[in-house]
Amino acid sequence: MSNKKLECMLDLETYGRGNKAAIISIGATHFEPKGNEARYSTFECFVDPQSCVDIGMVVDVSTVNWWMGVDCKDSVDRDVMNAARTVLAEKLKMAVPIRDALHRFSAWLGENKPVWGNSSTFDNVILRNAYELAGIPCPWEFWNDRCYRTMKNLVPHVKMQRVGVYHSAMWDAISQAEHLQQINRRITISGE
Repeated sequence: MSNKKLECMLDLETYGRGNKAAIISIGATHFEPKGNEARYSTFECFVDPQSCVDIGMVVDVSTVNWWMGVDCKDSVDRDVMNAARTVLAEKLKMAVPIRDALHRFSAWLGENKPVWGNSSTFDNVILRNAYELAGIPCPWEFWNDRCYRTMKNLVPHVKMQRVGVYHSAMWDAISQAEHLQQINRRITISGE
């Protein structure tokens, strides 16, 4: 791993959509953006939502309703959400306070490196705000923020092949990293 220039794909599951949304889980993987392997090292940590509220993060009722399945319109959504809820219910039994989760993520991330999120205004911003609200230094600099959503919109015909459980932060991060690698290969080969 030491000879490779690894970056981080981050994904969060939250109880909100704003930039201070309470975090349910943090998932990430180290990967090479132009490589083939997206699982050099993975991270998964479930967070006690009350500990997020205690430092000033926000729970949005409509997002909680979505997690509970109130807003699922069809059977595919219900099946996906049932799998995600099953994992969440089991894993939240091991949830840690947000400060512990942030320290664990910092230790896992290691040195300051590019951190990709699925939007320039969601995952990275929410996690950075959590660090600030908790009074813990963010382990990456703002100039290392990267936007996966922008990349996938540049080459929309390169479709993601999901792995693992949808709406599991760690598996979503792995799926996104592998998709970004496919996009980068396509751009390199075809010059798109």
